[in-house]
Amino acid sequence: MSSKKAYITGASLWCNLGKTPNEITRTVHSLNAQNYETFLQEHFAQKPYYHLLESFESEEKKLYACIDYVVHEAIQKAGLNEEEQAELAIFIGSTAMGISLNEESYTRYSLSKEGKAFEHIGYGYLGTYLETLTHSQHKALLFSTACTSSVNALAYASRMIEQGVISKALVLGIELFNQTTFNGFSSLMLLSQSKMYRPFDEKSDGIILGEACSALLLESKPRTKEDFYYKGSKNICDIYSETTSNPSGEPIFKTMDGALKAAHLDLKAIDLIKAHATGSENNNTSEANALTLLFEKYATHPPVTALKPFIGHTLGASGCNEIALMLLCAKEGFLPHTLGFEKGTKEASFTPMQEPFTCEDIPLTILFNFVAFGGNTTSLILARE
Repeated sequence: MSSKKAYITGASLWCNLGKTPNEITRTVHSLNAQNYETFLQEHFAQKPYYHLLESFESEEKKLYACIDYVVHEAIQKAGLNEEEQAELAIFIGSTAMGISLNEESYTRYSLSKEGKAFEHIGYGYLGTYLETLTHSQHKALLFSTACTSSVNALAYASRMIEQGVISKALVLGIELFNQTTFNGFSSLMLLSQSKMYRPFDEKSDGIILGEACSALLLESKPRTKEDFYYKGSKNICDIYSETTSNPSGEPIFKTMDGALKAAHLDLKAIDLIKAHATGSENNNTSEANALTLLFEKYATHPPVTALKPFIGHTLGASGCNEIALMLLCAKEGFLPHTLGFEKGTKEASFTPMQEPFTCEDIPLTILFNFVAFGGNTTSLILARE
């Protein structure tokens, strides 16, 4: 086992709940079974997905405004000076990357025949932008493994710190609305028609997409006693199907179990499991079966929660976004409960956590689970002492 650890010393998030920790955590804590449906109806009256509340002149300004804000916030929370910023290795995880910018430029070109149909080929410009923004001496790495993109980026960065290859890392998760993604999920008939997010619930009828951007700053030493650190992770490729997980849950179970082994932990050491919980029929079945297998193996049943009912499914950025959301709430002394659950599916041998988990000034160990198109599955464990 390495003597070094990778600590998350700064976390920031900009999503439909707001962009300051106070806005975000206050809203999360205020939502419950009684007001959740009204909250969603009001939010989706404007757009059919979990969207940023602010208006922007263009998709380009929106993208860079989000990146600038979350990066600045994470660096400020960690207290890095300019010399320390130069040490930041940069990791980006996303599904869409900058597709919204090309959609905008193509629309403009189609109407006027001026400029270029596509302003960018490839997404290296995002890495270059972050290198310049932080004055980093490292070249950025981009991860695109569908919905595990940013959690894989986080795991990779953490292991590089553990091994002493780098001393600091900035991991960015970004997913902004674009018509291509929305139409793709619609064509697969995966989008919820009821506009109610209900993970593991018998009334669940699909996914609701979300847009959000987050940044996690990693260092080899903690800045405060509240800083979480990386304990271990596991990545497995499920070859069952390009768009669905093995309904038996076996590959997802092996991923969670593998993360426990990598962290040298028994399930009894886990205080909370953050499920992927997209709300699709396949994910409800496969992940519920995987969790049942895990509980049966270890003869214990830690609480399970889902965060997508708060911010939507942010695809490749969901790793960073949901971890940032969890850490911001933990800093306020609670962990988020699951919204939208009433009665479980026949596969669910558990009831997701219905009330916030009070956790002020106590040690915590959390297992985060993520499942992606193409069969990529990642589980990652974070802890604070």
